[in-house]
Amino acid sequence: MKNIIKKYIAFGIGLISMLLIGCHDNFLEEDPVSLLSPQVFPASAEDADLILGGISQTLASPQFFNRALIMLSEISSDETVVRYPSGIRYAIDQFNFVNSNRYITEVYQICYQIINQSNLLIASLPNEEWAEPYNGSARFYRAMMYSYLVRLYGPAFLIDKPTETVSDDTSLLVRSPEEEVFNFIVNDLIEAEKTLPVLWSGNTGNDGRPTLGAAKMLLAKMYLSMAGWPVNDSSKWNMAKGKAQEVIDLGIYDLWDDFSDAFKIPNQNGKEAILTAQMPVITGMITVQSRPTGGGIKEPGWYLWQSSKTFMDTFDDADERKSSSFLTEFVQDPHPTIPYTLFSHNTNYGPTPAIAKYQDVGRENFQDNRKRTGLNIPVFRLAEAYLILAEAENEANGATTIAHDAINELRTRAGVPEFTGLSTNALRDAIRQEWSFELAFELKRKFNLLRWGTIDAVLAVDERASNGYAPFKKYYPIPQSEFDRGLPPEFQNDGY
Repeated sequence: MKNIIKKYIAFGIGLISMLLIGCHDNFLEEDPVSLLSPQVFPASAEDADLILGGISQTLASPQFFNRALIMLSEISSDETVVRYPSGIRYAIDQFNFVNSNRYITEVYQICYQIINQSNLLIASLPNEEWAEPYNGSARFYRAMMYSYLVRLYGPAFLIDKPTETVSDDTSLLVRSPEEEVFNFIVNDLIEAEKTLPVLWSGNTGNDGRPTLGAAKMLLAKMYLSMAGWPVNDSSKWNMAKGKAQEVIDLGIYDLWDDFSDAFKIPNQNGKEAILTAQMPVITGMITVQSRPTGGGIKEPGWYLWQSSKTFMDTFDDADERKSSSFLTEFVQDPHPTIPYTLFSHNTNYGPTPAIAKYQDVGRENFQDNRKRTGLNIPVFRLAEAYLILAEAENEANGATTIAHDAINELRTRAGVPEFTGLSTNALRDAIRQEWSFELAFELKRKFNLLRWGTIDAVLAVDERASNGYAPFKKYYPIPQSEFDRGLPPEFQNDGY
C-alpha cells in the first residue's frame, strides 16, 4: 500500500484535493459525484487503487489513526495518560471534554468522509470481474468506519449512497440504533468476504489494503461486540468464535516467536499483520508521540501519551510482553541511561513509564525525518484472533480445551505458564487480562470496557477519569460543528 500511496501522490495534487475530503469540511457538504462517477472513474484496477490509496492516506492522517483515534480509544481508558496538565488531550483523559473538542470532531468527520468515499466507489465501479475486490474493499472501509462510529458515538446516520447535502435527502436525518448499525456493518462484511482476495496480486503479505482475513477479523470483532453491551445478543458468541477460527485457518498468518518482533519496521507488514495503517516516513508520528522527553535524552520525542505505573504493575515481571510494552529506562549509548523517573511527566501526578511498543527498532533516521518514521500502526494482528476465539468459546461453551489452548498460544510466546483447569469465571477474568497484556496501546481498551459492561466501574475509580466521568459519557458527543451546519439539536447524545 505504501507504493500505492506514492503513486497516488504522484497522480497530482489537484486529484488529491478532490478525492481527500478536507479535514474540516462536513462530509455532507461535498459535491463528490462530479469528481467520481461511473462515466468517468474508475475505468481500471489502477484507477481504483488510487482511490484505495487515498482512503489509506486519510486513515494514516493525524485526524485518525496517527493521533485523534488514539486520544478517543486509548487516552479515555484506564491504561494510558497524557503528559499535559491542561488542554484538549487532558480534557479527554479527565472526561471534562466539550463537544467542540478537536479530536472528537476529527474522528467523527473522517469516518463519514471515508463512508462517502466508499459509497462513491461502490456506485462508480463497473460490473466487471476486475472491479469485484474493489467493491469488497469499499464495503470493508464503510463497515470499518461505522464500527468506530457506533462504538464511539452510539446511534449513527446510516448512509449507503453518495451524498451531497442533508437537505437533498431528509431520510438521512435518522440516527439508527446500535443494533441496526451493527447489522449494517455485518451485512457489508459478509458481502466483502465474497470478493476480497486472501492476498492482493503480486504480494506475499499484508500491504494495507483490505483482504479476506481483515474482513473476517472485523466481522469476528463485530460479533464479539454484539454479544456484549449494548446489544447483548449471546447468540453472537459462537459466530465470533467461528470467524476467529476462520482467520487462523487461512494459514497465511503466524505469530512471531518474539513478541517484540511484531513492532519492528522490517516486520510490520509481516506474518502476524492482518491489517495495518500504512505510515509513510514523512507522516508517521506514533513514535514521536510516545517517545520520552526531558532528562537529557539524546533523541527526544513529544511524549504526548504514556502509560501508568498502575497498569505496568499488573504485568508479571517474567512476562516478555512487559519489557516490550513499557519503557522504564532510556538507553542511549554512549550517553547516560535515563530512568523513567526523569522523563517529563504531568506535574499533577507521579512519573509515568513510556510506551516501548512504538519505539520502532530498525527505524529510519529519527532526527533527519523531523521525528517522523514509517512505523505502521497495527489494526489487526493474529494475536487478536486467538483472544476472540478464547473469549467467545469460553462464553458460549465454557472453559473448554479450545478456550484454554487459544489463550495459551499467546502465553507460551510471552514466556509465562499456561492456564490449565480454570473455571469459566476464572478463565473469563484471565482472558480479559490477556487482552490488556497482549494488545496494550493498540486502540482496543475502551471498546473492550464498553462491550464487557465494566466501563462505569473501571473509570469511576481511575485516578484521572474519575474527575469527570459519568455514565452518559460512555459515548462521545456529536461534534458541535455538525450543529453549526444545521443538524437539529435533538440529535445530540443524552447528557450533553
